[in-house]
Amino acid sequence: MSLLNMEQSPEFQKLTEEIYTSQLENDKGLREQLDERARQKMYQDVKYNVDFLYTALKLDHDEIFEKYARWLYQLLCPLMSYCSKERVRDIMVDHYELIRSCMEKVIQENKRPRLHRLLDSAVRATLDEFEAGVPSEFSQKKYEKEINQYLNCLLQSNTNRAMGLISEFVKRGIPLEDIYVEIVSESMSRVGELWHQNRISVDMEHYCTSITQMALAQLYPIVFGQERRDRTVLVACVGSELHEMGARTVADIFEYNGWDSIYLGAAVPADAIVSAVAAHSPDLAALSVTMPQHLPLCKDTVARLRNLYPELRIAVGGYAFSGTEIWKDWDIDVYTQDARELMKWAENILKTEN
Repeated sequence: MSLLNMEQSPEFQKLTEEIYTSQLENDKGLREQLDERARQKMYQDVKYNVDFLYTALKLDHDEIFEKYARWLYQLLCPLMSYCSKERVRDIMVDHYELIRSCMEKVIQENKRPRLHRLLDSAVRATLDEFEAGVPSEFSQKKYEKEINQYLNCLLQSNTNRAMGLISEFVKRGIPLEDIYVEIVSESMSRVGELWHQNRISVDMEHYCTSITQMALAQLYPIVFGQERRDRTVLVACVGSELHEMGARTVADIFEYNGWDSIYLGAAVPADAIVSAVAAHSPDLAALSVTMPQHLPLCKDTVARLRNLYPELRIAVGGYAFSGTEIWKDWDIDVYTQDARELMKWAENILKTEN
């Protein structure tokens, strides 16, 4: 699962460099232990933390950085198994305090109170996660048996069986939309969580994604074989967002329901989305964001589309929005995490316009 870094503003680029330099200056042992490659990795980790801080500041949304702090603590505990959980907690709290001291040197004074507030929330979240202990296992789902069957095939690298299971689910009479949302999407969510817990490697996570894309492609004769309804949806992952499974699911479910889908895929620049809307005149534009760093660009893209095409229906969704209500301040028509619900909404809203 890629930890994609974003281009930073000059001010926050300076903050990243100040934090990185201070870490090395304050820890002689660290300077001596790290080779050039390890130093580059350390710099990227600092930059990633600052990316989230900047995103929360720009969107004025504390929950983004608080949620990130919880996620990061949970990620580091298994990765740093040589440290006690108390030590991981202390390392993270010290890091947030280092950010606090460094920003006094390079960040404009008017921004500092909000940044202090964000760092306070990250410290509280880290302490809360330490007190909460180990997160619980996955909750039981409607298709728990099928999820486990498919997930086990992926984790055993049994490509042939994983491919066959998708076809088998169709033969069992499981609705295609349920296969996409309740079995495959849930399986991939668990793959991501296993990576987060350091129980599978990043190459296994990429394998699972690749095989799942291949397995779902078997359903395309059904997906694309439905009667057309003269409706069009445009689906895209905004900016440099690389996680596209959710967006692909939206496009396929709309195709299955007779819509034509203009699927732009991952890492789509805002200009390309605007151009595609101009070229295809869709009834609905659905924008997907998985990593919170891409939320500011998504917000800007929504504003551009609304300004240029006031009648266009705009939907947003994706993991980046979960646990927040940030979308309520955006000029969109609908937010949902479930492609089936988006399909139902689109059908209902367009029915009233006929």
